[in-house]
Amino acid sequence: MKTTTPRRVRLSLVLLSALLAGIAPAGTGLAAPVHVMGTGVTLEPPPGFVAAQRFPGFEQDGKKASIIVTELPGPAAEMQKGMTKEMLAGRGMTLLRSQMVRAGGRSALLLQVGQSSGGTEFLKWMLVAGDPKKTVMIVGTFPKVATELTLPIKRAILSASWGGKVTAAPYEGLAFQADPTPMMKLAGRVGTTLVFSESGTMGSGDLDQAILVMGSSTSDVAIPNVEQFARDRASRSTQVGPLRNIVGRALTRDGLPGYELVAEANDARAGRDVRMYQLVLVEQKTYYLTQGFVSADRARVILDQFRQVTGTFRRLRAPR
Repeated sequence: MKTTTPRRVRLSLVLLSALLAGIAPAGTGLAAPVHVMGTGVTLEPPPGFVAAQRFPGFEQDGKKASIIVTELPGPAAEMQKGMTKEMLAGRGMTLLRSQMVRAGGRSALLLQVGQSSGGTEFLKWMLVAGDPKKTVMIVGTFPKVATELTLPIKRAILSASWGGKVTAAPYEGLAFQADPTPMMKLAGRVGTTLVFSESGTMGSGDLDQAILVMGSSTSDVAIPNVEQFARDRASRSTQVGPLRNIVGRALTRDGLPGYELVAEANDARAGRDVRMYQLVLVEQKTYYLTQGFVSADRARVILDQFRQVTGTFRRLRAPR
């Protein structure tokens, strides 16, 4: 009998791919607990860190350091099991150590990983926690040479608490908004990403259910050629195999230049014939990315629904 990964866990890994490592006592210079906009998490940011504008969390621009909070659908225990050396390596990260700790009064997995980006070596503390329905992932990133940030960021991550009465509105802290349609309902959000699905949930087991995700970049990216960037970004999707018969066009949304494409492909896990939809919009060094996936036999109807959603895209505030 063929086995499949539960859809909500697979969806968590999809979104993680789109986003994507000794406990000190408290009271060591951390700020008071702060609610992280767009999440149900509070934590004590390190000295010098301020609320981020592009993602749920905190940042210190001068040191290229950040703490990003993400809530994902699916059981935390399954996500913890998936944080293997091999999985991290496949995303360009090297696992340095991992251990089970206590955070927010609960058991959690703490990892430290290394990663190179743009010629700079970074270290990351990653906390994976939550419950059977939701995973909380908190990632603190800083340059390897900034050794003075190692303990403050670790302490901040371990100060996190969640699962209380604090809940986030769907668009809280986001730089953009888009409206659902009767067929593509707003299922929720993960970090700076909105998720639309036919059922209106992120946990459906229906493999034929179409899904559309829309998010914004969390760091500066220079994009001199929008079409070239969009085609390269689509080719790097981990959800499908090689793209075929790509059809693209330049367009604008909310006054921003963009590039839309539709391609044939096969689902990376099930091998089914699917259609991939993508829209990239560029504003200075920020870009907005939308990707949708639907089975080939339903593409004619659903692609129109994808376009109806992206047609309502508008910015809520200008990037920094």
